[in-house]
Amino acid sequence: MENVRTTDGGGGVSQALAARIVMVVAAAVLLTVFFLPWGSAGEDFRQAAAQMPDVWFAEEAGITAADAVDLSLLEYARVYLAIGQMGSGNAFVILVPIIGSAAVLAAFVLLLAALGKPIGSAVFGVLTLAVSRLIVWDFTDRGVLPNATHEWGMAPVVHIVAAVVLVAAAVWMVMEKRRARAKA
Repeated sequence: MENVRTTDGGGGVSQALAARIVMVVAAAVLLTVFFLPWGSAGEDFRQAAAQMPDVWFAEEAGITAADAVDLSLLEYARVYLAIGQMGSGNAFVILVPIIGSAAVLAAFVLLLAALGKPIGSAVFGVLTLAVSRLIVWDFTDRGVLPNATHEWGMAPVVHIVAAVVLVAAAVWMVMEKRRARAKA
């Protein structure tokens, strides 16, 4: 186990520890993006959903109109999995694992960040971002988002910001580790 000083000598947090904390927080955000809205309904859909909250939006996935006001990647995966199980196309066989890989990669990034592995965190953070951008491209190309009822939610933007912060914190942590080695 590596020794990381927890203070800077004056009672404050060391730069390496601060970088690690920022890295862990950014990695946690990458994971929570899976549950944030990827698609947000427009005002017309929101009003209609408020008037008829129990109407099915995607019955095969158990999503009502009220649930569909803000759709996360988890909910999109549920819809695509249900459609795929009904035998309605092969695209869903590919898309569900891609969506799932975004969550698995983000969880792996969080683990690496918590273990203080900046290079691995940065590499898998970039991979997570690449999968996210692949999903954005696919949704745009197929007309899933934006569409007549939904626009892009906040999750794709938060994903980019979290990945950039993660990589910056990883670089910061590597620099601080090298600086500490040079002093030793």
